[in-house]
Amino acid sequence: MEAMEGGISNSTATGTTESELEALQREHEEKNLKIQELKRQIELTKNRLEKKKKEVTEEQMGGFNTLSNKYNSLREEYNAMLAEKLRESK
Repeated sequence: MEAMEGGISNSTATGTTESELEALQREHEEKNLKIQELKRQIELTKNRLEKKKKEVTEEQMGGFNTLSNKYNSLREEYNAMLAEKLRESK
């Protein structure tokens, strides 16, 4: 009887080891899938940030151009008024 008990416990131990290995393999596969998903999300987020950065830069350039045009307009108006004042004072 002892031999059978030993055989039973050996097969149970082997079965448990195989189950543990299968469980570890599934866990490993799940973690790999999660890693791939996280990498994909990181790449998408990176692309969105780069796009947003470019949009902000274009908006800022638009604002800069508007201010530059306004400055140039005011400068021309100032120079015209200054020239007129100089002519009047002669």
